[in-house]
Amino acid sequence: MTRHTKTLVLLIAIIACSPALAQDAPKPDKAKPQPGVPAVSPDDVKKAQEQFEAGRKLFFQGHYKAAVAKLAEAVKTNAAKTTYKLLLAKAHRYSGSNGEAIKLLTAILKENPEHAEAGLALAELFDPIKDPDKVINTLEPLLKFKHDYPMYHLLAEAYYEKDDLEKARKYFEQATRLNPRAGGDYYRLGNIYMSQSRFARAAIAYERAGELGIDSDVYHFKLASVYFNMRNYLGRVTTAKIIGGKPGQIRDNLLIVDAVPGKKDIFYVSGPKSAAYQVVLAQDMGVKIAAIKLLEANTWLSARRYAKADALYKSLEGKLDKADHGLFWFYWAQTALGLDQFDTYIERINNAIKAEPDVYKPTLGDAYVTVANRYHQRGERKKHIEFLNKALQINPLSASLHLTLGDAHWQQGDRERAIQQYKLVLELEPNHAQRVRLLNRIRGEEDSPQTPATIRQAGAQ
Repeated sequence: MTRHTKTLVLLIAIIACSPALAQDAPKPDKAKPQPGVPAVSPDDVKKAQEQFEAGRKLFFQGHYKAAVAKLAEAVKTNAAKTTYKLLLAKAHRYSGSNGEAIKLLTAILKENPEHAEAGLALAELFDPIKDPDKVINTLEPLLKFKHDYPMYHLLAEAYYEKDDLEKARKYFEQATRLNPRAGGDYYRLGNIYMSQSRFARAAIAYERAGELGIDSDVYHFKLASVYFNMRNYLGRVTTAKIIGGKPGQIRDNLLIVDAVPGKKDIFYVSGPKSAAYQVVLAQDMGVKIAAIKLLEANTWLSARRYAKADALYKSLEGKLDKADHGLFWFYWAQTALGLDQFDTYIERINNAIKAEPDVYKPTLGDAYVTVANRYHQRGERKKHIEFLNKALQINPLSASLHLTLGDAHWQQGDRERAIQQYKLVLELEPNHAQRVRLLNRIRGEEDSPQTPATIRQAGAQ
């Protein structure tokens, strides 16, 4: 043995024999008795473990009441073992004794506030629908110690039940990251996005829910509403051969929109990612309420298929709630406009005003202007002037309307009426952008449009 080795051995011996240093040496682990829990003898520890194993076996065999008896003995014999209490609580739950399970789980959390498994089991017993506040108060503190799908899912459901959609959205988003196969969570997330008018996100969530098996008439109704609000009325329209097909049918995962003229069994078709397809599918699956028929009519109106929309609105007359009458007449008026039925258009606007005067009365003046413009495009000058005058009866302080009417009279060769309107424009807006042009016409410094060019040239000479 070398001198260095002898020195090392001597130092080790001195350390081992030193009373002061020996007190700091590591001690074997010993279970600390819990406050109020009596010490357990080695024999009782062994006995309790045997009782636990027997109860555990019964539990997994589905004999829950028998398991409760054995596990209760194990807890009584060795009350310091949390594992025993946790399984006993689960056995109580499966045997229908939820109250006993809640007592045990609450006690476990009181002894160990970080016990996430006990907290999760307790939250499941509370139920996010029946007791959302208890679920939230139980689980949120445990997120500091554990992050898993069931916790986020239960918290999302609890906040959803409380109508706290922002927090519900946060937790559902986290839940779907941890469990991308949770179709129900994607569906709830779609509902939240739709309520927040985040329609593109809602569409993605609903589509994912559909891929994961969510399939109901209400689901397709909601998806139709989302696509409608995204202005995806018909989606990508293509042609397809469908033997014996009829417009309005869904065949081969395609909605038949219209027949292609002159081609047998060839149709214009729309796919599933469109409001038109989803609204028809929802009705085929059983949705019969007037609201979905209204959505279908609005879809065809927005797609400028006025005849289809008009027929659908007609079928809804007198079938909607009173609160929807104004909106119904206003939309139905747009189909008449699209079909160039101008008198019907104004009539329906007036019906909307009768239903909701405060909402739709201001639209009548614009409706008259719209009809006036349509007549102008047709070259029907008298009708153009007639409807401009009607618009002015409603909005007499509109400088732009007086100007438009003045120009209409000027084009008709009625300089007197035109100048009268131009003067009113300058009364309303002395610094109007076209002030110089109007003054020239008022002063007779601009020839009438009815004066032949040859006469104007001769006068100039």
